[in-house]
Amino acid sequence: MAIEVMLVKGQDGSLRPASSADQEHMGKFKVGQAVRVTVTQIKARSLQHHRLFFGGLIALAMDYYEPPGGLITPAERQTLVRFAAWLDRQGGNTGSIRRAQEAYLADLEQRRAKRIDAPHKSQDALLEWLKLEVGHFDLLMTPRGVVRRTRSINFNAMSQDEFADFYRRCFSVIWRFILSQVFSTEDEAQQAVDLLLQYG
Repeated sequence: MAIEVMLVKGQDGSLRPASSADQEHMGKFKVGQAVRVTVTQIKARSLQHHRLFFGGLIALAMDYYEPPGGLITPAERQTLVRFAAWLDRQGGNTGSIRRAQEAYLADLEQRRAKRIDAPHKSQDALLEWLKLEVGHFDLLMTPRGVVRRTRSINFNAMSQDEFADFYRRCFSVIWRFILSQVFSTEDEAQQAVDLLLQYG
């Protein structure tokens, strides 16, 4: 299993995870387990900015977002709700069709839960979504059509200026979809990011 992590050299000469995301990746290895490490000196990019992104912004987003929808997609739910409302109006608006629609959705969700593992919250999934939302991807032609493949944000893939721009775009997306529901202003959200990094 190949995992890329950012490490920093400590005063005692040991290599330690540079951020909480790197710590999470390192947590996948057992204590005493041997791992092969290839050391690559990184481009000049702010390690503090790397920590601000992973240990601050991403960590704060993880605290406040919940994966939407569950096992029934919003489009499925919306279509059924509209159809049930239409049927209810046609039948005299007694509400029985809408109650049946809710029972059907609950039954459908239970049947799907038996066959499918429910989606879970993960930092990797959040980062992948963010890259797609900010346009940090390449378009590839495959036999099944065009797909979007996200690009790397590791130190050797981006300069400091590119990473700063990526951070700003990610903050904007996280603000719009997640943090604006919790904080009054973007400045207040950024202060929470900074505070989380300071105490984390």
